[in-house]
Amino acid sequence: MKQVLNYILIFITLFIAGCDKETDLVFDRTPDERIAETLGNFQSTLAQAPGWKLFVYPSGLKTQDIEVGGITYYVKFTNANRVIMVSDFSLEMALTPKESGYRLKAVQRPSLIFDTYSYIHVAADPDPEVSGSPASQPGFGWGTDFDFSFTEITPKDSIKLKGNFNGSDAILIKASKAEIDAAFAGALADIVETTSNYASTTPFIVLPGGSNVKINVAFDLYLYVITFSFLDASGNIVTINSPFSHTVSGLHLKSPVTVGGFTFQDIFWDDANQNYYILQGSTKIPLTTPATPAFLAPLANVIGAAYKTITVPITRLPNQSADFVTKYNAAKTAIKNGPFGLNLGDMEFMFDAQAKRMDLNVIVFQGNNGFLAQYSYNYTVTGGLFKFNLFTQNGNAGLIATDMSPLLNHINNNTFQLTAFPTSSGLLGQFNSQQSPAFFFTGTLK
Repeated sequence: MKQVLNYILIFITLFIAGCDKETDLVFDRTPDERIAETLGNFQSTLAQAPGWKLFVYPSGLKTQDIEVGGITYYVKFTNANRVIMVSDFSLEMALTPKESGYRLKAVQRPSLIFDTYSYIHVAADPDPEVSGSPASQPGFGWGTDFDFSFTEITPKDSIKLKGNFNGSDAILIKASKAEIDAAFAGALADIVETTSNYASTTPFIVLPGGSNVKINVAFDLYLYVITFSFLDASGNIVTINSPFSHTVSGLHLKSPVTVGGFTFQDIFWDDANQNYYILQGSTKIPLTTPATPAFLAPLANVIGAAYKTITVPITRLPNQSADFVTKYNAAKTAIKNGPFGLNLGDMEFMFDAQAKRMDLNVIVFQGNNGFLAQYSYNYTVTGGLFKFNLFTQNGNAGLIATDMSPLLNHINNNTFQLTAFPTSSGLLGQFNSQQSPAFFFTGTLK
């Protein structure tokens, strides 16, 4: 029996030795050596001249129901673990290069870590006074990251990344010397300013698509989201939202967009003609800036359901008539000169399609204190025209009813056609009086 056990032990020993030999054949280096080689490959690739475009698409605000677009960084890495960058996150960051540190480290996966405070950290800063966060509470920044895992083992001219904390998507794309030189010489700042001026001075921006389809283009220059909208065959508004950020040549979308028979991922600025365009092959398709909306869509079937609120802000929106502006200013002045010295804020027209109810919420301010003046209406829709019937108002509304009468007289006594149209300020809803055609106004539609 003892001899049998000895044979068994010898067999096990030989088997283990054989396994070790096989392992050595498959893995000729230790895990640490393989990781060091991978990090070394990324280090040498990143440090290659002239530099990179880093596009980051923050994901951390999705828990706050906020979708944000992209942030561009032009970066130059060195083998001494230093990086210099400019960014379109702000005009100052686009103008002034900043140097900081970085390192490559194996966390769960090989990672690129920006380890000293840089422009990338500003967007992630939890202090909203620093980051300008769109979140309703501190602690979120823009939901972006400042250390990233490489999602590919072999470095290439395009390197995909994933944020280690918020899971932000990011990609490094090797830039040409001309791009890098331009970015660090102020071209990125120029395009940020150009886009802002273009979007703010042209209320209607249209991409002429195939089959005579007109696609409205709207820029959200706070959240960095671009919206393409058009009417489908049934007359419904179709919208496509895409995160974007700036390059020295124009705008870069997170993913290719297909609309109007075109597919594209970049929108280029034509400085000579002062307009944006897309490329289809070598053919330029310019965006146009007409004086009227690309389309008008009736709201009778969707207001109070798909869309619930039309908000008229204190700043003038496109397609507000001179008659409306005159009466709006008269109401604003009367409220200010009244016994309470109130300032007129936003007016919200809130619809409930099921109850056929509309609440006109007028926000007024006394100093920094806001108060709600609410006028509640039942409404009927006949032939697509809305008739509003006032049935109650709160105490604040009664106090300013006389002051608001230049506007309320129309709401109380006229019938209105409600339409929607897209602009560079977003999707707007418009009230058109049928009894007083010179009285029409718009508000943001949500």
